[in-house]
Amino acid sequence: MNTSQHNSGVTKTCRRAAKPAGRRRCLMLLAAAAFSLVVTGQAAAQRRITKEYPAGANVRLHLKNRSGTITVETWNSNKIKVTADLESPAARFTPESSADELLIDLVRDNRGGEDVGDVNFRLLVPVNSTVDLETWRGNITVRGVQGTMVRARVSLEGDIELTGIRATTVMAESLMGNIVFDAELLRGGVYELRSMEGQISLRIAADSGFRLIAMAPKTRNIDLGGFRTMGIFQFMSENRKVVGKVGDGGAALNTTNQRGSIALMPR
Repeated sequence: MNTSQHNSGVTKTCRRAAKPAGRRRCLMLLAAAAFSLVVTGQAAAQRRITKEYPAGANVRLHLKNRSGTITVETWNSNKIKVTADLESPAARFTPESSADELLIDLVRDNRGGEDVGDVNFRLLVPVNSTVDLETWRGNITVRGVQGTMVRARVSLEGDIELTGIRATTVMAESLMGNIVFDAELLRGGVYELRSMEGQISLRIAADSGFRLIAMAPKTRNIDLGGFRTMGIFQFMSENRKVVGKVGDGGAALNTTNQRGSIALMPR
């Protein structure tokens, strides 16, 4: 018996039930059946793909998503493991893999197809990977990567979280969203974080040396936290801009938030 036949039978039984207690029990059964239909429909609307790709220790991951979350974490393996949950209607994607690079480009592979569901990615990469991530809409999370570069860009709306990062170049940009950056700044490194609105929170290793340029043109909301007593700073343009130096100034840290706040704190 299929679900519809079962529901029809339960409904007829409820109509025949004379006592209130019997009717209440029937209504509970109908509610449970309806919930089962919803869950079954949701399961049918999603598809999971999992695949592993051989990779060198310094592999470059380049992922361009349309909508959906991207989570990248590290593991002790010379492989990239990709898990993708595709919501209906399922997007197409054809990864291109070599020992030096894994390219996944959903924008290219679905050009002209506007009615495409979210694709939520979870990727495991070698610790020393270079990570280059883009999406139109959705959150991006990167944890523990220590390669040459980490880049995360959200074109429309979504938060970016970069934690445990130790890379010489980091770029994070979101049109509308919060940015969390937890990192050790390396001598000679360049770190750029930009948002139009939301919060930019920077947790920097206390022994990092850096030159700071921070701008909050609309709000003037720039909080140096514990670094205020650890460096030399100058507030400019009626507190819309802060420039300064901490330690030996070996790294360049530039951050701009047009309509939001910027907060630094040592860790």
